[in-house]
Amino acid sequence: MIGKIGLFHLQGRGYAVPLGHLLRVVDNGYVAPLPLLPAGVAGMLVLENQIIPLLDSDWLSGVPAGWGLRAEFKVLVATEYGSVALPADQTVGIVAESRCLQIDSVPRAGFMATDLGYCGKRYQVLNLDLFNMSLVHP
Repeated sequence: MIGKIGLFHLQGRGYAVPLGHLLRVVDNGYVAPLPLLPAGVAGMLVLENQIIPLLDSDWLSGVPAGWGLRAEFKVLVATEYGSVALPADQTVGIVAESRCLQIDSVPRAGFMATDLGYCGKRYQVLNLDLFNMSLVHP
């Protein structure tokens, strides 16, 4: 049971983040594309004296690489290993998980915990700690 979740879209696909991980949503923000970043990191978001890794879009199922730097919004989330920014074209809002329909999902390399349905749209719930651990310990 997650409780409340934040919903967003990237390239027409829906994603959900447990509210306990959601820090804030940034409209645009300066992202520096740096050389020699680990696979899956598009650049570094510079925000209020912090440097936060912006994950590229290719680790999200069905979204091609390169959309991380183009996304209008950055969804900042806290993980066990530190903060990261997720790319988003559109934010939907925060909803109670009880208002969502549980949908059977196929495990996707451990990054998606489950799928939920909300207002006729499918959202993949992200397991952020597991993904961020793969960046730290490849």
